[in-house]
Amino acid sequence: MNCTLFEYSNWEYVENPNVLFQSLKKIWRQRTFADLSEELYENETDKNYQPFLRFSNNEIRANNYVGFIQTSNDLIEIYPKVFRNCLPEKDKTEMLRHLFFWFSYCRKFNLPFTQAQLDHISIDEFPELIINLIANQFLEAVSFHPLTMYQPIEEAMLTPKGSINFKRYIAKSIINGNFQNIECDYEPFLFDNKVNRVIKYCSRLLLNQTKFAENLQILQDVVFILDEVEDIPCNSYDVESISLNSFFDEYNKVLDSCKLILNQQLYSNNTYDFSQWCLLFPMEYIFEDFVAGFLDYKFSKDWKVEYQKSEKYLATNETGKNVFNMQHDIFLTLKNADRRKVIIDTKYKLRSPDFKTDIKRGISQADLYQMTSYAFRRGCTDIFLLYPNLTDKINEPDIFEISSGFNPVDKIKVTAIEIPFWTEERFDKSTLEIKLEHTLKKRLDNLKKPEPLTRGVTNLG
Repeated sequence: MNCTLFEYSNWEYVENPNVLFQSLKKIWRQRTFADLSEELYENETDKNYQPFLRFSNNEIRANNYVGFIQTSNDLIEIYPKVFRNCLPEKDKTEMLRHLFFWFSYCRKFNLPFTQAQLDHISIDEFPELIINLIANQFLEAVSFHPLTMYQPIEEAMLTPKGSINFKRYIAKSIINGNFQNIECDYEPFLFDNKVNRVIKYCSRLLLNQTKFAENLQILQDVVFILDEVEDIPCNSYDVESISLNSFFDEYNKVLDSCKLILNQQLYSNNTYDFSQWCLLFPMEYIFEDFVAGFLDYKFSKDWKVEYQKSEKYLATNETGKNVFNMQHDIFLTLKNADRRKVIIDTKYKLRSPDFKTDIKRGISQADLYQMTSYAFRRGCTDIFLLYPNLTDKINEPDIFEISSGFNPVDKIKVTAIEIPFWTEERFDKSTLEIKLEHTLKKRLDNLKKPEPLTRGVTNLG
């Protein structure tokens, strides 16, 4: 069964919902993404919790995760909700190009691709595209930069080599009466090392998952080149234990891809097989991370860009302890004598098409309360709420003015901005980048030379 879903879209029928549910539950319990640890902690007492899909009888519905879930019989692909109302329907290649454009500015998700690679790939199935990118990365590394490194070995020998491990010698040899077996630790310079073993293992896993002829050939080439490397099953903890210096930066990126595979894996009885493989990303994190990376890349000359700034607390309790830690999606500080500050909150929400007729402009009252308290604590007069665009026609920003009850002269300005996050037209990276940069630059340049509030301002004082 092949099934294409969009975030929070329609329910779709599946043949074996219970098997799928149990698999997703196990995947969630073993995930190690640091940025998701808080959500995991909040739900760790619920043994049946998994955030990826909703289940109702024999039907499933996507939540806020995009990516794919692949089993031996089924492929479920989940795409961002911004595309779900496109007419005519967006083809998968177009949606994937958008997704990888966003990834190119993200810091949390390190995927092995360049825009040039994507421009020459005609694969429109998400899992096969990921396998193709990783397989090419593996092949380039082992073909053009073969890695030989010191491999720690513990071995009992008749003739000492390296250093003698007396603790192990007493425990293993002397106690058992094998005085002639000297326990030694040494590090020969080998091609058969931990890194190459991990790459070979991951290549075999992908070989058993891909159905695409080109991917099969690339992965077979990788395994052939690593023929002298021992076949040893690995897990993500084995990868974490490998330490490479910056001289092997290419292989650090390869190991990131290996962790991407191993962190998502559910093991079957066959050591070198996937019982299921998935790659799922929370879209709120992608949107937030993309905007932060884009601002840092395009505007860091004039603005200091801080991501997830959280050193301050909102209040102190009666004992003087700090409580209610503040965490801003993005915090900007102008790099001049003015040192003007801006709090940016990314809102991955699709407001209704007629939100302009709403006096609140589709903005959550709770969001506004939270941002206002943060601005008050920071001594910051400017807040940006950033929303993804609804169509290619970008709506003008909405400005809300909040006057202080202590001194009416003190005001906080909240600007809700729709940004060109995607396009209905044929995807073009340069055009979308230019539109996004222009939209953000216009608002940030206004803060360098403050102007009085104009018509359209809603006074919340």
